[in-house]
Amino acid sequence: MIKFFRKIRQQLLSENKFSKYLIYAIGEIVLVVIGILIALQVNNWNEERKLNLESQEIYNALNSEFEKNRIVLKERIDFLEDANKYVDHILSYINKKEGFFKTINVDSILVRSLNYGNYNPANSTIQEIISSGKLNLIEDDNLKQNLFNWMQILQDTNEDFKNQDLQHQEQLAVYLTKNVSFKNMAKHSGKVPFKIEDSDLFNKNFERIFTDLEFENLYESKKYWNIEMINHYKDLDSLALEIIKQTQ
Repeated sequence: MIKFFRKIRQQLLSENKFSKYLIYAIGEIVLVVIGILIALQVNNWNEERKLNLESQEIYNALNSEFEKNRIVLKERIDFLEDANKYVDHILSYINKKEGFFKTINVDSILVRSLNYGNYNPANSTIQEIISSGKLNLIEDDNLKQNLFNWMQILQDTNEDFKNQDLQHQEQLAVYLTKNVSFKNMAKHSGKVPFKIEDSDLFNKNFERIFTDLEFENLYESKKYWNIEMINHYKDLDSLALEIIKQTQ
């Protein structure tokens, strides 16, 4: 094709048709420019197509990740609400007399009231988006904001879990170690794969601890932290549901 245009130019010059040559040269330049513009447009289309595909992959990954996060969140909420049910039982027994504690399995209730734990969601997609600088592939500003909100609430949740864990490990567990039998609680936990006999060192005088103000305060504090964590998890669940809808 280039040789063809060159031959035409040479022919026009040899025939001293300069004006026609000039017009032809300009026309050739215009064709080249048009060709370049078309090539650039095609390249832009291809790049845009690649970005759209990559953006859709991000949306799909986020959708899948948050669907799984919601499953785990529901488990954590149910787990903590169940633990809080036993905490409420404990608090309702405050100031009861010795005879009352012979009618219920206090060890079983105590061990179930102690359940708690942190929530560790899958955040690999969000972290990849941020670290790779691909946040601009998410055009929905509300979705971007929700992703930032998710990370912020998760950070607040982790901070509160540290406080909950501190209250459990350094206060409640310390008190119970001195006043009840962990061996008896383990026996009634249903989690020990071997037979355990009741402790010979604990006389099961539960009235003493259920009339102790420190014990009541410790369980009121435990209930507070359980509720705080449940509220965090419910906030995360609502946000996860919104993100799922935005990435469909």
